[in-house]
Amino acid sequence: MATCNMGQHKTIHLIRHGVALHNVPDARTGERPDLCNPRYTDPPLIRQGELQARVLGEQLRRMGLLLPVEHDWSVGATGGKSAGGDCDDGENGEDGAVTNDYGGDSMDIDVGQRDDTDGCDDNKNNHRGHSSDQEPIELVVCSPLTRCLQTASYIFPSYLEESGQGDGGAPAHSSSSSEPSLVTTSSTTARTVKDGRNDGNDSHHKLDRNCRVCCHGDVREAYGMHYPDKRSPLSQLKCKFPTVTYHPLLAEDDVDWRPDSRETRRDVSRRIRNFFVWLMRQPHESVAVVTHGVWMECALLEYCPEALEYGRRRVYNCDVYRGKLSLLEKGVSSGSGNNAGDFGGGDVILRDVEKVVFHHI
Repeated sequence: MATCNMGQHKTIHLIRHGVALHNVPDARTGERPDLCNPRYTDPPLIRQGELQARVLGEQLRRMGLLLPVEHDWSVGATGGKSAGGDCDDGENGEDGAVTNDYGGDSMDIDVGQRDDTDGCDDNKNNHRGHSSDQEPIELVVCSPLTRCLQTASYIFPSYLEESGQGDGGAPAHSSSSSEPSLVTTSSTTARTVKDGRNDGNDSHHKLDRNCRVCCHGDVREAYGMHYPDKRSPLSQLKCKFPTVTYHPLLAEDDVDWRPDSRETRRDVSRRIRNFFVWLMRQPHESVAVVTHGVWMECALLEYCPEALEYGRRRVYNCDVYRGKLSLLEKGVSSGSGNNAGDFGGGDVILRDVEKVVFHHI
C-alpha cells in the first residue's frame, strides 16, 4: 500500500469547460465543424455552455465549495472576469497524435447525447456526502484557451469580479489590482524558453497566497492541426480577463501550435505531470483546474484509470472530478499501478478520485 505524507496534499477539482462553438453541429447546415478551418480558432462558449457553467457554479456554491462573496479579499484576490470563447477536445490516439473522434462518441457534441444512466445516484451521494467536509476552493487554474477562461468566469464570478467586466467577454476597464500575483525565487519574473514551452523546471514560479485565478499553459488542450486548440494572443486574453494572473512562460503568440503536427498522448501526459509538480509547490490547498476533455481523460487514465472505468467512461462538458494530489514519501512504492511523477523528495500521485457533479441541461 502507498504511504503518503499527508502533510503535503491538495484537494484538486478537475472541471471540463462548457459547450463551445466547435462542440456542436453548424446551426444552419447541421454539419459537424471542420476543426481544420481557421474560423474556429479559439472559439467561445455558446449559450448552452454559459448556462452549464452558471448552473455548475450554483451547485458548487450550495456544496460550500466556493469562497463566500464577503470573503476578505485582502487575504486572497486575483482573477479576471469575462466570457470570451473556447474550443476543445477530442480522443486520445493510442500511439500517435491525439485525434478527434466524432464518429463513435459524443464527447465534443451536444451534452444531451451523453449517457448518465448512473448519474442520479452518484449525484445524490456526492452532494449529500461532501457538502460539509470540504474546504472551499482557494485557487482556480485555467487553460489559456478562451472557453476555459469564460467557463471559470461563470462558475467563479466572485473570484474574478474585480475586473469589472460584464458578460460576454467585453474588454474591461484596466485595473491597478491586476498586477501579477507571482512570487519567484529567481531575480526575474519571466524567462525565455524555446518555443515558449514549459520545460518542467519552473518551480521558482510560485504564486502569491493571495492569487485566486491563474492561467497556466500546461493545462491547455492537446494542440496542433485543430484550430480550436490554437489560443488567442496573450495581449487579447489580458484585455478580456485583466485580473487573471498569467504564467510568465506564456508568450504573446501561440508558438506551440503547428498546422501540420499534433501532440501525442505521451506529450499531453508529460505536461500533466509537469503541472502537478508545479501545483504541489503552490501555497493553496484546494484548487480547481478548468481544462479540457482530452487533458482530463489523459490525467485520469494515467493516474487513476478506475475513475473512468478504464476508458469506458468519457468526460463531458462541465463534468467535475475531485481527488487528492499527494506527495508520496521517497522510496515508497505506490502499490496501485499509478504513474507517479518525480517530485524531488518523493512522487506526486493523484488518488481518491470521484465524479462530483452531473449536469442535465
